[in-house]
Amino acid sequence: INFRMRAMLVSFAAYDLFLHWRRPAVFLARLFLDFEPGIHYSQFQMQSGTTGINTFRVYSPVKQAQDHDKDGTFVRKYVPELANVPQRHIYEPWKMPK
Repeated sequence: INFRMRAMLVSFAAYDLFLHWRRPAVFLARLFLDFEPGIHYSQFQMQSGTTGINTFRVYSPVKQAQDHDKDGTFVRKYVPELANVPQRHIYEPWKMPK
């Protein structure tokens, strides 16, 4: 996944799921083909706000999807439960009428 998606993933893990940066960092290190420890771990620390140098980087999954997945292709592929959700609700399915 690209840098923006990695940053959003770390942000979500840290600020929404309240996970310590190390657990998802170690898990994803095994998956990333371009894993390089010197970059990987420092980026996880920075994105999760533990370095004390940078401001908190909280990304909105809804806004990121709207900006970078305009037609919902990624969402529909990787969240099969949303595959048949109408376009206007693909990023916020909880707002669909029941």
